[in-house]
Amino acid sequence: MNAFRSGPVAAFRLLGSGLLVLLLSAAPVAGQSSAPRSPDTTVTGDLIVKFRDSTDAGAALAAVVGGTRAMASAAPVAARLSSELGVPLKLVQVTSGREALLAIDREVLLRSLAQRALREPGVARAVPTPRAATVLPSEQASVRIELKPQASAQALAGKLDSGELLRPSLVTQAGGATLLSYDMAGLTLAVLERLQKHAEVEYAQANRILRAVDGGKPR
Repeated sequence: MNAFRSGPVAAFRLLGSGLLVLLLSAAPVAGQSSAPRSPDTTVTGDLIVKFRDSTDAGAALAAVVGGTRAMASAAPVAARLSSELGVPLKLVQVTSGREALLAIDREVLLRSLAQRALREPGVARAVPTPRAATVLPSEQASVRIELKPQASAQALAGKLDSGELLRPSLVTQAGGATLLSYDMAGLTLAVLERLQKHAEVEYAQANRILRAVDGGKPR
């Protein structure tokens, strides 16, 4: 039996604010859902994936944990999933339970969206918006666009869909700024659902933060 199943595994995740948060992962228990327990306990964009030990990915992560390979050598695990899903993923950490902590690569995601937007004849400028100064990643990732005179924004978002999962929405802010935005919380869940059905994946779940509750016991 995998020793990981005897209890939770903690890992540290460095967020954009420069703060370290303690992340808690636990293997799903039979009969229980692996869905996040509540939205405020998950790190948007993060996924914990346990590959079957018999797969190449499982062997690569086991070698990292065993100290025979560097974590960078396991980066193709994320690259292959990125290609299959059409969503850019990067390997952030390998837990002691031989899981991959993956993150949706927002910089690559928004850079690609901005480049596609600029190829549209009605778009004069497209710039990824700075990441919000919050401890946890924002649930929105956006590109700010400027339209040429007489250009209409109505059909723009639909033209910029990329695959089945990447479907930006168009938002006009009160100040007049026009944003193309990805719902990162929704995207995280969509990627999670695909991974849970992947033939090489033993389980996949959202990443959770270890929080203190009444009595000082973590949940």
